[in-house]
Amino acid sequence: MSDIYSNSIAECRAILIGAKLQQAGSLNEVRESVQELRQLAETAHIEVLCEHIQSLPKPNPTFFIGKGKVEELKSLISEIEADSVVFDVSLSPAQTRNLEKYLDTIIIDRTGLILEIFAQRARTTEAKLQVDIARHQYALPRLTRMWTHLSRQATGGGGASSSGSGRAGGAVRGVGETQLQIDRKLIRGQIAKKSSTLAVIERRRQQQRKHRSEMVNVSLVGYTNAGKSTLFNRLTQSSVLAEHKLFATLDPTTRVLQLPTNHRLLLTDTVGFIKKLPHELVASFKATLEEVAESDLLLHVVDASHPNLHQHVEVVNDVLQDLGADAVPVIFLFNKCDLIDDHQLKLLQTEYTNSMFVSAIEIDGLDQLLSHLSDHLSRQDIRLQIELSYQDQKALDFVYKNGQVFETDYRTEGVAVEVRLPSRYIKRLTEMLVHSTYTSEVYRVERAINC
Repeated sequence: MSDIYSNSIAECRAILIGAKLQQAGSLNEVRESVQELRQLAETAHIEVLCEHIQSLPKPNPTFFIGKGKVEELKSLISEIEADSVVFDVSLSPAQTRNLEKYLDTIIIDRTGLILEIFAQRARTTEAKLQVDIARHQYALPRLTRMWTHLSRQATGGGGASSSGSGRAGGAVRGVGETQLQIDRKLIRGQIAKKSSTLAVIERRRQQQRKHRSEMVNVSLVGYTNAGKSTLFNRLTQSSVLAEHKLFATLDPTTRVLQLPTNHRLLLTDTVGFIKKLPHELVASFKATLEEVAESDLLLHVVDASHPNLHQHVEVVNDVLQDLGADAVPVIFLFNKCDLIDDHQLKLLQTEYTNSMFVSAIEIDGLDQLLSHLSDHLSRQDIRLQIELSYQDQKALDFVYKNGQVFETDYRTEGVAVEVRLPSRYIKRLTEMLVHSTYTSEVYRVERAINC
């Protein structure tokens, strides 16, 4: 992507700007959002010099903020030697160009900042393609700012124009326009090419999901930096990157989790969500996030110690709704409970009745979580009595591997087995019982999950 559109912002010295609009939230909410913007900037290796919030009735169509604030910014940039301004909103291409021209500095909006972080942190081919497509789509209407040197050349040709020919200014301006058209064409071509490559990877992922369809799929979802990856590592003994940073991991990772009752499920760690998640990213990552919509159960991980946890829960719920995953059963999993007191814990327990409380760092509450998942899956089980012929030995291996065997009685004519087996395995077991029979006993719970 750097061949056409490069907007690396690492090592910038920035001023942060938030805006309190008349019809959009309280001043405290804006302050909290700006603090999150600071975290995003630091994650992108930007040095934050200071931050300011302006109250205004509605966005200024030219600069988003008011003209007086722009004048203040111009003086402040010179005074503290800032080389960029980061806005806690999504700016239009025109607003970005106007601000850059007037302030003569780099302008970054919240969308561009998040895209930059994703670009820095993408590791796999799939993630890099997804981020590249999102950045290209973001860049397409903003390309004109890359060719200001051509505009200056065109303006500089005024002498030739005034002498009567006009050829110098017009010719150079034409070159600039042609270059812009070429770049737009190239970017559209790259979007098409990368989308085609990504589609192949997505089809492969769908095939993998089909092969795994017999196992229960549980996905970890939550606001970024809630501790999903640390929890995932603790549960599956994996080594997924887990840092105290926003968007520490972008790539979904799936591992088999063995439960105490011999149940096995597929646990998937997903990318964290955030307020004002760029729609370009949601579109590019949608195929990856389909893993969430196709899950049997979601563990909604919440940072119990965060002062804005309720807003974080709302943001995650909104994204799940956008993904069509709002109907998937959810268990709230409050992480970092070692950082809150008993009073806060009781309040959360009262407000979120369908919830569990753990500390992935302190390894506290994880046994209870595994037990809860075991109980949850057991509700979907069928208890069977099987009269198993010795000719169907593979079936016996199958029930030992995938079920909980209570009793085995070896007889002359075969083996009598009493086993509890997840209902999704009944079809495969039936296909294996060529010379044997089974009867269901005790209970069968509907697939609808009721935690």
